[in-house]
Amino acid sequence: MLEEILKPTNGVFLYQEQVMKSAQVMAGYSLGGADLLRRAMGKKIAAEMDAQRDVFVKGAAQRDIDEKKANEIFDLIDKFSGYGFNKSHSVAYAYVSYQTAWLKAHYPAAFMASVLSGMMDDTDRIAFTVNEIQAMGLMIDGPSVNESYHEFSIRDEKTITYGLGAIKGVGEALVEVLVTEREVNGQYENLFDFCVRIERKSLNKRAVEALIYSGALDGFGIDRASLIKTYPNAMKQAEQRQNDQSSGQSGLFADVQVHNEYEVCYLAAPSFSFRETLQFEKMVMGYYFYNHPTDEYKADLKQISATLPSDLVFRNNKETRVLALISELRYRSTKSGKQMANVTLEDNNTLLNAVIFPKVMALESVSDQLVADSVVVASGKINKDYRDEWQLVVDKIEGIDVVKEKHVRSFEILLNHKHQVLFEELSIVLKQNQGQCPVKFFYQADNLQGSIIAQDYFVKPNQRLIEAVDALLGDRLSKINYV
Repeated sequence: MLEEILKPTNGVFLYQEQVMKSAQVMAGYSLGGADLLRRAMGKKIAAEMDAQRDVFVKGAAQRDIDEKKANEIFDLIDKFSGYGFNKSHSVAYAYVSYQTAWLKAHYPAAFMASVLSGMMDDTDRIAFTVNEIQAMGLMIDGPSVNESYHEFSIRDEKTITYGLGAIKGVGEALVEVLVTEREVNGQYENLFDFCVRIERKSLNKRAVEALIYSGALDGFGIDRASLIKTYPNAMKQAEQRQNDQSSGQSGLFADVQVHNEYEVCYLAAPSFSFRETLQFEKMVMGYYFYNHPTDEYKADLKQISATLPSDLVFRNNKETRVLALISELRYRSTKSGKQMANVTLEDNNTLLNAVIFPKVMALESVSDQLVADSVVVASGKINKDYRDEWQLVVDKIEGIDVVKEKHVRSFEILLNHKHQVLFEELSIVLKQNQGQCPVKFFYQADNLQGSIIAQDYFVKPNQRLIEAVDALLGDRLSKINYV
């Protein structure tokens, strides 16, 4: 009875028309009655479907169809109601799906740029899509005031340029002014040139900071910390010049050239640390775009015997030790009233579900480590949860700095005679980062060299300390020693 109706879809209820026709053939529904069944399915109201089941089974009985078989068929119809729609919708979706699949296959960069442009207000979806794009072998350039538009665009067949409209605090009106000025008068030469050429009413403090933190001004070749410290002066100069122009005033040599009537003077500032840079980026972009917090510790993985989530081998009951960022944290009560935690761990391209059961570990004992946006080392067994998805059942979790401090032998600093005037400042830096790790000084002078373990200094051996020491003494003069 149903063979001809379901033959085109291999025996599966796929279209509402198939359900309506089957009800007519099997259960004697009228056209109007079959439409009522379709409407009941669309509403997904249990009481209405139960009433329709009675009608269906009674009608089928009048055609000598067994009640059990009629209920089995109606179960299939009920299940279909969760996802089915009519055939004309299927045709429309198939047509659009074919078009988009063809575009994605033949023009992947342009297609994915368009996809990103359609979700600029949803940073979670942007982050997910950026990972997919990179997995496709495409490149995504960061935002740039000299390259970007409001929406995502393409530089070539393999490269997408970030859209300025996806940066928090940068409005469409500003981007329109920015792009128009750039197309008429050429690229922006520096921070001062940028501020002077954008009307003050379009450019505010929040927008400038967002552009700097997102890397949109990195093309000027100036450190972001220096840009942040300098931009108030740049905006002040720009406002003064724009006020002069609006009042008809100009400089002594205005008739010759007025375009560069500003002083380019950047203010020095200590560079942002790796972590600070990422925090600022996430603040304005909604996620980690350029780097990931776990990138800081890739060189430490072997020494601390840990693995990134993206490098895990999934096997049931496999003991593992994972270095990852806590990106999401949820607590819930068990049936016994105790608290358990569901944790999402991640590196730059993989998410890993983890769970802490109260019978395995008391949450009170690890509350200091369970902090969102912190990097931890979690140990436990890999197995499958009730959804048949892989998860890590955690039996131990520690902050990364604590783990490193356990494995590090010493914090080493290379000094020479030029550093003698900085010894007092170096002492302050080391005392500001007190921990359990001994400090070892290497000293070079002329043809002599020597080393000594300091008796008065014990530090926390982390990237923040390396950056502070290197900022004071010079790059690559300090390092963490595991041997």
